[in-house]
Amino acid sequence: MRGNHIKYSFFLVVFVCIFSQTTFAQQKVSDDYIKFVTGSLADKTAVILSLPLEDEMDSFTAALPETALHFVADNMPVVGNVPGMKELAAAAIPMLSIQSPEHADLLWDMFEFFGDDIIKTSVLSSFFEIVPSNKQFVLPYLGNLHTFVAECIASSSYSAPACIQAVKLMGVIGDLSSFDLLFRIVYGKYDATLTEEATVALNSVLPVSQINLAKVMESESVSMAEKKLLFSIVQKNQEISPFLKADLAEKALSATIINTEDVSGISAVAVDLQLAAIGEIESSSWTRASATVAKFFPQAQKEFECGLISEPEFIGIIACLEKLATTQSVAALLDYLSALNSLMATADGVCNIPTTVAVINALGALGDKTAFDNLLYVTYLPYPEPVVAAARNALAGLKW
Repeated sequence: MRGNHIKYSFFLVVFVCIFSQTTFAQQKVSDDYIKFVTGSLADKTAVILSLPLEDEMDSFTAALPETALHFVADNMPVVGNVPGMKELAAAAIPMLSIQSPEHADLLWDMFEFFGDDIIKTSVLSSFFEIVPSNKQFVLPYLGNLHTFVAECIASSSYSAPACIQAVKLMGVIGDLSSFDLLFRIVYGKYDATLTEEATVALNSVLPVSQINLAKVMESESVSMAEKKLLFSIVQKNQEISPFLKADLAEKALSATIINTEDVSGISAVAVDLQLAAIGEIESSSWTRASATVAKFFPQAQKEFECGLISEPEFIGIIACLEKLATTQSVAALLDYLSALNSLMATADGVCNIPTTVAVINALGALGDKTAFDNLLYVTYLPYPEPVVAAARNALAGLKW
């Protein structure tokens, strides 16, 4: 019985040896692979650097870049960043084709293991290549990218190539979660190159950031300068719909309306934002903003009287009300003409002819019959002839 067992064991060992040799021969393992397995860190790096990019290789050799990165990932926590480890990772990263989430995990391990800017930039370059076809492999690390860039800014290392590369990658990914950080970078102007890349990236994110845009315009904690900058960026973005631009213009204008009689404290930045918003509302004929423009109009009158806005700019606001052509527009213009008439009736006959004519012409163009009394009153007051003539023309155009 024992003899039979020994005989069986002998044949089993022979079979395994023959099978192993056959399998090894079929794989045709290269000298490169053997040198990688048996060599030092320097040898491993040399093997990776010498690998052909397109020639056919056995599966073991073809997988050497991934094998190298696994070697680094497994041993870095144990031995640390010993001499040669960084060089091995730097050689293998560009040669790993991301085919799975596991590959992305491996690359991100390299990003976190090494503080070296070259390693980080190389990992981000690999992510760039995969985003167009497999963005889902990269999305899990977007939050980490935000943290990395925020840390770069906090440590004043925002000029580092990896920081700039990470910002560019946010733009390529185009996820709305990047909006707040990108806008903070653009407004902060930490570095010319970083600001430029962040502006490009922000423009890529804006078309999907409607809620974020509204929050910025409606937030009392956001400065007028920030709101003006964002509004300017949005208006120049060709990928944003006219609907969204006009809606944002209404919110921007609303943000500049104050609830006090004294307008002298309004900043020039706020006035610029008002005028830009009015221009967008008028050009898009955004009638939904009519109530907001009508609410703003009395404030615009005070700003005009204080010299915060010019005569042509004030007339432009009147033109916007006319363009919107709503009952709110008519009511706002009538209130203003009524106030002008009261002043003319009690004062020494002084009036601003261009603005008065602009209001009268706007009411005439709108043709609302509710303007009849105020327009008729103009013809009885000591207005200059151009104003009276405009009132007569407006009266003739009213719709009954």
